[in-house]
Amino acid sequence: MEAKKALVRKNFDGSAEFARTVITNIVYFVSGVLVSKGAMLGNLSPFGASFAAAVPKKYLLSALAGTGLGYILLTPSDSFRYIAVVVAIGGIRWLTSDIKRVKNSALFAPLVAFFPILATGIVLTFVSTSTLSSLTDCIIEAVLAGTAAYFFSSTVRLSTERRSIAAFSQQETASLVLTGCVLMLSFGSVAIEGISVGRILAVLVTLLCARYGGVAGGSVCGIATGAIFSIASRNQGFICGGYAFGGLMAGLFSTVGKFACVIAFMISDAVMCLAFSDRVALAEVLIESFTASVIFMILPKEVGNFIAPVFSHEKNASLGETLRKNVVMRLDFASKAINNVKNDVNGVSDRLKRLYSPTLDMVCDNVRKNVCSGCGLKVYCHDKQEGVTYDDFRRLEERLEQQGRVSENDIEEVFVKKCCKKREIADSMNSNYREYISCLEAQRRVDDVRSVVAGQFSGIGDILSDLSDEFKSAMKCDTEAAERVISALSAVGIIPMECICLVTSGGRMNVELSISPKSKRFSKGQLMREISKCCGRRFDLPLITKEGGSIMAKFCEMPVYDVEIGTEQHIANRGKLCGDCLNYFNDGTGNTYAIVCDGMGTGGRAAVDGNMATSIMTRLLKSGLTPESSLQIVNSALMVKSEDESLSTVDVAKIDLYSGRVTLNKAGAPLTYIKKNGRVIAKEMPSLPAGILNNIKFSTDTVNLTTGDMVVMVSDGVLSGNEKWLENLIRTWNKGSTQELAQAVVAEAIKHRNDGHDDDITVLAVKLTDNE
Repeated sequence: MEAKKALVRKNFDGSAEFARTVITNIVYFVSGVLVSKGAMLGNLSPFGASFAAAVPKKYLLSALAGTGLGYILLTPSDSFRYIAVVVAIGGIRWLTSDIKRVKNSALFAPLVAFFPILATGIVLTFVSTSTLSSLTDCIIEAVLAGTAAYFFSSTVRLSTERRSIAAFSQQETASLVLTGCVLMLSFGSVAIEGISVGRILAVLVTLLCARYGGVAGGSVCGIATGAIFSIASRNQGFICGGYAFGGLMAGLFSTVGKFACVIAFMISDAVMCLAFSDRVALAEVLIESFTASVIFMILPKEVGNFIAPVFSHEKNASLGETLRKNVVMRLDFASKAINNVKNDVNGVSDRLKRLYSPTLDMVCDNVRKNVCSGCGLKVYCHDKQEGVTYDDFRRLEERLEQQGRVSENDIEEVFVKKCCKKREIADSMNSNYREYISCLEAQRRVDDVRSVVAGQFSGIGDILSDLSDEFKSAMKCDTEAAERVISALSAVGIIPMECICLVTSGGRMNVELSISPKSKRFSKGQLMREISKCCGRRFDLPLITKEGGSIMAKFCEMPVYDVEIGTEQHIANRGKLCGDCLNYFNDGTGNTYAIVCDGMGTGGRAAVDGNMATSIMTRLLKSGLTPESSLQIVNSALMVKSEDESLSTVDVAKIDLYSGRVTLNKAGAPLTYIKKNGRVIAKEMPSLPAGILNNIKFSTDTVNLTTGDMVVMVSDGVLSGNEKWLENLIRTWNKGSTQELAQAVVAEAIKHRNDGHDDDITVLAVKLTDNE
């Protein structure tokens, strides 16, 4: 049955991949046709050649076929020239496909488009049937072809990256805008009585960018569309000024509302048209602007959720920067101060210990004070021969340490002179020795508690340091997105108490949401969809935790990778409680954690230790702490939970779903097996378990994985004798799921155990997959 499911899943994945490839080829073919139709300076059409020079190699044939068809639809005299250019570009791309340094250069696509256009243009400049009227037109066409190829190649590269458009830089955003303008130019020739469909689209896009992107959005889009459409015809230069001025004014009035944007754009565009054109052109401009404005007014406001983040870079770049730096500085100083408190406490305690710690000499001093001081014969032994008496008590101390108590006979044998109060000395000696032992035990317990408290100071300092590092990596806070989230969730009955949208140094956004428990019931999917719409980014399902009556939801952008996880356990001696404990979860910031803890021994006591370590580690990691800081808390909790010795191994694997980087953290844990590119690597990292000593540290290692690679974590019950069988099993495991692999490892571990001792066995297998 499982084999049948695996076959169905494999066939489905293959069909989906084939369909995706077919659709992508169709997109490149249609884009080639459209781009080839974009004309400049009348009838020159270099953009199809630019597109052919920029597309990825595996879609080159589809792009060449599309651009070729688009050029065939041109006038016959020009079709031959552009088809020849496309063929030449295809040949150059094929010849240089194996030269990585050449094809990966940013100048490759512009040069491949520039030279064929320039060469054929120079040849045909003197042919009367060509639309090229001068050498100047030839050079302008070649330069525009190279420039468009650069923007096309940038857009193609950005389309392959799994980043939200809101995370793009201003240069990357400009490349996207100009590519869109070239596509709109393809519709420029589609006109009814002089009314151009392409220019209507340009006005509509400019109004949208101005309304939801403010001055920056209106200006960038107005300048880009105006520049592209002004070169479409020699007598339409006024369009550049009209669209640029109109976009700027519409952006200035964007806060007033849609209607204000429309009026500002139409008036500005009409003024520029009157200044540089005639009344016929004014009528066409007004009709095009009016048509675009009507469409703009009826579009839903949700459209703006995908546009506003694109142009919010400058406005939010320094938002709260002073506060962020202040928080970072104060957390950093607080972290150092608490670490110094730990050092001060330890220093003062050591000095007091040297001054006031009980000693065995104090036992004898108390005996002399309590017994000898009231004796009438002390003048003959204690006063006249103090050194002899002191030596007598020193020998008595040695016997007391050896036996734990002394008797009258011991005093008779040890003392040089006869003593008339042997019984009183023996009783006092035993009584004071018991108090001495009690003081030593109390001091040891105080030392243990002080050590744990000092460790807690160190742990708190590490926590504050982690928070400081986290704030340092947060580049900006998008308050506009947070306001949209609060408004949208409130509208559907979900009551946000607080919302924070942080953009990291990598350009990704993390959203942290505190939700009132009085909110209506909601699902993770509903939250994800609302947050994605409001922020204009694609988010993963959230991590939702509940602490102290509050609900916390953490979102991260959709990662590059996903994980397939399988687990299996075997309880020793067919018991009911397993000394091993495991857990795995996403932390809401694009990381998956896998945890395996093994308590000392087997049975209930080991189960308590293992579950306690796993539970505390999980809770702290979900709250945002690092594994290193969390380990200190786990260690202290195990040390103080009872008088009996408690310890547990801690094995944590952190998987970054954006980069595939895996960080292994081990405290007394056994081997972890990494399967990378078909090879198996056993990671052995010696370290101490938690619960023995204060201030223990993880043994840490990292490895970079990709799709199909695996991490297999095991407890020490799997490893007995030669583990080559385990490496062979993991290396040859290619078809089954991770759950089946975990089950197979447990079954084989039981078979290979030959020491007659049954032990708890835990296996946790993680496989990286592409995130669809």
